[in-house]
Amino acid sequence: MKILVTFAVAAEFAAWRRHHDFRAAAAGPFPLYTAEIGGCTTRVVLTGVGAEMASKAARWALESPADLCVSSGFAGGLGAGVAIGSVLAARLIRRAEKDLAVASDGDLLEAACDAGARHVERFLTAERVVGSAAEKAALAHEAEAVEMESYVILAEAARRGVRAVAVRATSDTFDTSMPCSFERTLDERGRIRTLAVLAAIARRPQQIPALLRLARDCRIAARHLAAFLDDYLSLLEVRLSFAQSEMVSAQ
Repeated sequence: MKILVTFAVAAEFAAWRRHHDFRAAAAGPFPLYTAEIGGCTTRVVLTGVGAEMASKAARWALESPADLCVSSGFAGGLGAGVAIGSVLAARLIRRAEKDLAVASDGDLLEAACDAGARHVERFLTAERVVGSAAEKAALAHEAEAVEMESYVILAEAARRGVRAVAVRATSDTFDTSMPCSFERTLDERGRIRTLAVLAAIARRPQQIPALLRLARDCRIAARHLAAFLDDYLSLLEVRLSFAQSEMVSAQ
């Protein structure tokens, strides 16, 4: 079975990368890594932050055959019941400011919940970073979590007939604000420029404790996500192998 897993940035992938012998693929327009995990040939692509880069990355990565696609990474919680490190799997992913939505594959969603993810009704794919607690409060009626890539990734998968699911770990909660404007720290590839973050914090040193808390919470989210992905891929391998054997025996 061939599985494509997407993350926006390296920090989301870091904990899972440490769990396995991921090998960097040959040079390409996006960072790509491969590993054999639980009998699955697994490819990871780092899309960069935002819908534009994620759409290009998913389109490029899906030029190679894939049986399944998992849109993964971090999300901001929009409800009081969503804690740091919560792994959420969404039935629907809606694109902000547009009357558009895509759905996770039902079987993949069910398996994600069986592997420990919490089923939620909606993710909201935002057009920009939702950084303040006030902005999150304004979006709370629209979804349980907000992120920036899943809609376009699942849409690209659907165009190619690849089953897909959106799974995210919460890195910030509904009542917290970002310590700086991360949108201004992104480069042209949607990657976070560390020096730009440090420069922004240097201008507002009172935000250093908030930045340290965010870094800690991101590490927690990455660890929880890595543990979930291991369990999820193992479960998918068992279920899909069983389904294939059932089809063979029925012929």
